[in-house]
Amino acid sequence: MFFLYAATVTNARAITRLGLYRLRNLADQECSPEPGINLITGENASGKTSFLEAIHILARASSFRTARVEQAVRYEADDLITTGLVVDGHGVEHHLGVQRGRSGTRVRIDQQTVSNLSELARYLPVQVINTESQRLLNDGPKVRRSFLNWTVFHVEQDYYQHWRRYDRALKQRNAALRLQQRRLSVSWESELVAAAHAVDEARQRVIRSLLGELEPLIDRWLPDTDIGITYRRGWPEDKPLTEALEANRQREAELRYTLAGPHRADLQIRAGGVEAQHWLSRGQQKTLAIALLLAQSRLIAGTGAVPVLLIDDLRAELDCQHARHVLEEVIASPAQCFITAIERDGIPIDVSRWFQIRGGRLQEMI
Repeated sequence: MFFLYAATVTNARAITRLGLYRLRNLADQECSPEPGINLITGENASGKTSFLEAIHILARASSFRTARVEQAVRYEADDLITTGLVVDGHGVEHHLGVQRGRSGTRVRIDQQTVSNLSELARYLPVQVINTESQRLLNDGPKVRRSFLNWTVFHVEQDYYQHWRRYDRALKQRNAALRLQQRRLSVSWESELVAAAHAVDEARQRVIRSLLGELEPLIDRWLPDTDIGITYRRGWPEDKPLTEALEANRQREAELRYTLAGPHRADLQIRAGGVEAQHWLSRGQQKTLAIALLLAQSRLIAGTGAVPVLLIDDLRAELDCQHARHVLEEVIASPAQCFITAIERDGIPIDVSRWFQIRGGRLQEMI
């Protein structure tokens, strides 16, 4: 068995205290992870993925397992609660708490109730690598737009405001189209176009940087594979958005929604000149998807907000060689990381802390 050894973690966000209550099959408990690599082992259905889910709920007030977080509430309970003490890159501690359940959502940061859930992501950015990661290649543009938006959100300070401005104008224009109020729909176009250009320019800057982070990973992990990633902004490259709106006016009046703009953007991922999922093997697809996610984490880390990595059952996703590539990248990064596995031997790396889940409770192992 080979062992890889982690570098010292510096200037990264880290969860130093995590509390979880009334979450699925896990017992109510608190634990103290280390800033480096935390390994969680246990049998299938023991709660390993639920533990990672708790961290994701703390970071985004949402689950990566279900669109309805209420489904993660323990049977016959009214709500779930996750709490965390997070240390930022400057050593400053922040208290985060999320309550989700029948009564709705409540989020607190440093004892203050917040209504904007995006604030959580600024204090605790997370990156998930699991069986769903391959959706970046196999699913439609919506998944890739979400990936793109989260990347730009963390890298471009003003992006969230630009996107909110665009989204508001888009909703107002679409409402006018549904009501067949042509003049009202046209009146929103100047606002829509101005916000669209700000969104598009930010995305293009970030994509150039993202591809710079991705290229060395592809060269090492998928050598001799022709990978191409193209940003499609959501309207023709050879004309301004105003012309695209004018050209679509009659069709939009019939369909009653806006056909051109950043909300229609996509990242086209190709291999061998065709869509990647039709050219690459299943293992290569998984490797490429993980490379994209780790390139995203690298880019965000460059802003000083190093994301916490949540890696679920890596060895079930990749063969030994590609799993080793990913582990080498993880231990070389400054990120706090949580990795699940059935057995300790399944993750042959030096870890900062090892927990085993038994009966829904984490037990620290020596």
